[in-house]
Amino acid sequence: PTLMLVPTAWLTPSKCLWPTTLAHSMVIALLSLSWLKNTMETGWSTLNPFMATDPLSTPLLVLTCWLLPLMILASQNHTATEPINRQRMYISLLTSLQIFLILAFGATEVIMFYVMFEATLIPTLIIITRWGNQTERLNAGIYFLFYTLAGSLPLLVALLLLQDHTGTLSLFTLPFSHPLHLSSNADKLWWAGCLLAFLVKMPLYGVHLWLPKAHVEAPVAGSMVL
Repeated sequence: PTLMLVPTAWLTPSKCLWPTTLAHSMVIALLSLSWLKNTMETGWSTLNPFMATDPLSTPLLVLTCWLLPLMILASQNHTATEPINRQRMYISLLTSLQIFLILAFGATEVIMFYVMFEATLIPTLIIITRWGNQTERLNAGIYFLFYTLAGSLPLLVALLLLQDHTGTLSLFTLPFSHPLHLSSNADKLWWAGCLLAFLVKMPLYGVHLWLPKAHVEAPVAGSMVL
């Protein structure tokens, strides 16, 4: 249903654009509540070979689905005076954010999680730089891009090392592989690489300078995503 939001945004008549996309996204949000009924004994509820939900990812997925209608509600007045094609593009970017986040939180492969997690950078960057409120929005977008990329590249290296060590990056089989004991300095560097991307996103003091700029320059929906 989320993928169908893109043609909805581009094919709906301009007068009905915002009510129709809001109604469509609200239906998706209501359907997402069905994920909260998790009856699997293992904790996993498999949707397909690449996507699954568990008690940790389910609330994040539901929150992602409820975020889109709230962002659409918050953006109507902000974009009302813009050309209709820019409004359609704005809704498409918000929809792509939801798609990437659903794929990230529902992924059963860690590399798929990494790729989708980083793919959210692209629509967020476009939203900040094209629909930002202030003149410094381009500078804020560059800060946002390079801080998050610099933090995520060590995570990619750490995941490739984990694949080399365990032979798998599937969340179904990783708990049964040979664990790393974090006994050497190299193992501790690996663990730091795993954490750094998330510490930048939190953001931890010292790697937080992108966040005030991004929040100030971003439109309301951009701040909600951040």
